[in-house]
Amino acid sequence: MSRGLDVHVLLAAALRPNAIDLRVDALPARILLSRSAAQLVDAERQIAALRLVHWYLPGWFLGVVFPVLALAYFWQSGRAAALRDALRRRLASEGAVRFLFGAALGLVVRLAALIPSLYLYRLERLMSQSDQLLRSWSIDWLLVTLAWMVALGLVTACVLWLVDRTHQWYLYVIAIIFVASFGITFAEPFAGVPALDHLTQMPPSTRRAIAHIEGVARLAPPVVELIRARSHLGTAYVSGLGGSQRIVIGNAIVAVAGPLELEYVLARELGNVATGAQWKIALTDALMLIFGIAIAVAISDRIGFRRDDDAVARLALVAAFIGVLYLVAVPVDNFILRDISAGADAYALTLHVDRAAAVRNVVRATDESLTEVCPDIMARLFMQRVPDASSRISALNGVASTCP
Repeated sequence: MSRGLDVHVLLAAALRPNAIDLRVDALPARILLSRSAAQLVDAERQIAALRLVHWYLPGWFLGVVFPVLALAYFWQSGRAAALRDALRRRLASEGAVRFLFGAALGLVVRLAALIPSLYLYRLERLMSQSDQLLRSWSIDWLLVTLAWMVALGLVTACVLWLVDRTHQWYLYVIAIIFVASFGITFAEPFAGVPALDHLTQMPPSTRRAIAHIEGVARLAPPVVELIRARSHLGTAYVSGLGGSQRIVIGNAIVAVAGPLELEYVLARELGNVATGAQWKIALTDALMLIFGIAIAVAISDRIGFRRDDDAVARLALVAAFIGVLYLVAVPVDNFILRDISAGADAYALTLHVDRAAAVRNVVRATDESLTEVCPDIMARLFMQRVPDASSRISALNGVASTCP
């Protein structure tokens, strides 16, 4: 496939409104304000949503379990120590040895997760949740793998360098984690996709909706439109921190949402700005990583050392325990994200957004993304980063949820 045709397919896949949008647009306000989420969403797509969850969760779990097993085997079999020794025979610099060993751990993790990752990609393509072509996915996988290798190599070299020089190395590591977490969040907008300034490129109705809701909220971070999305799914999020903060609205949302619906979308994101969501997320990520590393190191120290062990080779075991703890951290992280999202919804209501338009947006997003209205416990724990549509719509129109 030529590059031109590739771009053409991506652009064609992003075209909306589609049949789902037309169905949702046809729902009158009185229906949106008088029925529960289960009655408003498309019943056939809810069946597909249930199927997606049942197929997705096993692949997701294998994507965590396979790297954990690979790292544990890498240490237990002595291959980690053998790689360390091979590097030391060839390199005079211990820093270079540590960097390459950390990079090797990153490669082990990525290779072990390759089959589950490919399975999840194919599943999302099959269920029309991704428009990314296999060639593009493969290039992204290679780039992410390279980034993992470089990042883990640098972390390994820096941490062990600190261990060699001070008994308080963990204090420096904690400080580095905090700086990295907030720094990456701050820099995110500068590494993002191309976007258009809303003052010059967005349609007049979009600009008026943005100006109105900003005036009500008395908040005015820059608002931009995403112009190169790899998915036809609508997206809106806050990017950056402090002075770099901006609200990104996906081109699919601008294409299908009327002014009142767009005001609700923007009001939610302004809620994230007003409640300091990005600060909370960066802080949560840093704390969870710190506690995860501390627990993993404490557990690994209670496992008997091999005769060929040292601080370098044993990092494979520590990384395996971090992977195990990740399974515990995800439900906690999702709970925090749901609470933050619920706060953004509550803030939007204080701006007196049109409730029917708000319900329409939730229904549209639920149908398009194949999200369950009433998720089960496993989906809620490991997949749900925002409150379910049933509780969100109930808060918007006052109709009691029909979920068990």
